[in-house]
Amino acid sequence: MAPNSDLAVDCVEWYNLHAESVVERHESIRATDANAWLRKDLPKSPALVLDVGAGSGRDAAWLKSLGHKVIAVEPSTEMAAHARRLGRCRDIEWIDDRLPQLAKVFAKNSRFDFILANAMWMHLAPDERAPAIASLLGLLSSGGMLAIAFSEGTPQANRPFFECPGEEILDIALTEGAQLVKFRKRLPVSMSPPSVQILLRQPN
Repeated sequence: MAPNSDLAVDCVEWYNLHAESVVERHESIRATDANAWLRKDLPKSPALVLDVGAGSGRDAAWLKSLGHKVIAVEPSTEMAAHARRLGRCRDIEWIDDRLPQLAKVFAKNSRFDFILANAMWMHLAPDERAPAIASLLGLLSSGGMLAIAFSEGTPQANRPFFECPGEEILDIALTEGAQLVKFRKRLPVSMSPPSVQILLRQPN
């Protein structure tokens, strides 16, 4: 993701500065719970899987435990350092790369059976969303699945969060030729923003 002049701080730098608290919050939720909505839709193992915005590697390690070959993408050096300390780098390939281009991932000339983009979509500026969707769909194999989950959020001072309506992301994906498998929007709890879950398929 490219730095955006509208933000007081670039999102990667923000994660470098706040990695410890972010990791603590993410690790308090088990991967099986965070990804329960995908339980029936994961590919049969072994599959080639990409985890974009892998953070501390919670979901990447879970996907690896299911028998998949996993490539984890994380541009924050501090988040990746936490992944190493937690032992999440064994048998998982880690790449320092960013949406919307994912140039290093494309350079591998691989096509993925499943891509997970969890809790990172609200960091993309509006003009980055269509190129990001195109990049992710371009990395899928025929019939491959793309799972996107994020908080719709609201912009906040000194935090790299954009308002990100779920319907907008879905419309972009459908315009890019993806097939909708599942779309869910959970109502907010207390003052939290609604969360969005979108599962897409690359047509055969």
